[in-house]
Amino acid sequence: MANVFKPRSVRELLTEMKDVSDLMIDLAYATVLFKSDELADRVHELEMRMDELMYNIRSIAAVVTRNIHEARKITGILQVAGAAEAISNAAGELADLVRRRIEIHPAVCDALRAADEKISRAEIAKGSVLAGKRLDELNLPSNMGVWVLALKRKKRLTRKRWIVPVAEGTQVSAGDMLIVKGPRDGIEVLRRMAGVHRGEWAPRNGLPFIRKNLAEMRDLSSVMVDMAYSSILLGSVEIAKEVRELEEKFDRLNYKLWLATLKAAKGERDVARLNSLLEVVKCMERISNAADSIADVVLRKVELHPVFARSLAESDEQIARADVSRRSALVGESLGELNLWTTAGVYTLMIKREKRYLFNPSKRVRVRAGDSLIVRGPHSGVRKVKKAAGGWKIR
Repeated sequence: MANVFKPRSVRELLTEMKDVSDLMIDLAYATVLFKSDELADRVHELEMRMDELMYNIRSIAAVVTRNIHEARKITGILQVAGAAEAISNAAGELADLVRRRIEIHPAVCDALRAADEKISRAEIAKGSVLAGKRLDELNLPSNMGVWVLALKRKKRLTRKRWIVPVAEGTQVSAGDMLIVKGPRDGIEVLRRMAGVHRGEWAPRNGLPFIRKNLAEMRDLSSVMVDMAYSSILLGSVEIAKEVRELEEKFDRLNYKLWLATLKAAKGERDVARLNSLLEVVKCMERISNAADSIADVVLRKVELHPVFARSLAESDEQIARADVSRRSALVGESLGELNLWTTAGVYTLMIKREKRYLFNPSKRVRVRAGDSLIVRGPHSGVRKVKKAAGGWKIR
């Protein structure tokens, strides 16, 4: 019997596109950090998957557009989908640096490790409390803010296999290698649970300005993508404007970094390694430009289809709003004291306070009754924060 083609909805396609592009960014940085050909291959496979998704969305757009009104609605969808594809292309180019055997400058790895959101690896030792447990049982995103990006499974002593993406029901075994992202505290806890008792990295000397700028640009580009999706989810021109301002800040950092790199070339013995640094910067720039393209849909006040909100709500990492009631235990606590990232796997992108937004709030900011926390994290973690904001206990 012939297979019957069942077309997927735009909502499903957009949801998968966001999940794939998010995963590709993290895996691409892990590829550069650990100089792994195998991870680079997985990034390439995800890039091909993204091409398929983009083709499907364009095909649907061509079929459903019957008049100018529908064409305007579908334009916004295509622009967001195109931005997600641009992010995946940038991630693919990052991974290609390893596949092309381009030597990565040490300052790049130092900067990636100095960024706020860490990427690390941990091999599961014999006797580890993690061995034999399923990832959905461990619930690492909500319990310690750690996400498993990839799993390398040892087979028949010598054969190994990467699992990307990693399903929630996957069982962890001794000898498995996990590639993870999350806050420093959460990752240190996970590594101890895995049986890793040594530090993975010590900072090097040299090019401190470049390392600092590059780490800030990595964090900034990631925050911009999250905020751009938030501007669509909330229909907020103010958030979209902030994305554009961050894009301008990114461009200023970009100019300073290029200038500092050219100056550093005078004392660099291997100029080709500095070129690899600039290649990484170009990929980050493409990611920030894609975030600006998403925000542009809101700034131009394109009529947005409700499919956007539903696709964001169904993606692996949710972006949501938690309204703080007067009876909430969050009231009066600072973000540092709450430590939502480690306890619930949730990152506070911004706080809406009356008629203004506090973007990328510091740990010292205290939560007030009436605040709306705009957060990103796993479904279970976001649900915890929403309950806590409404007056339920978070633990």
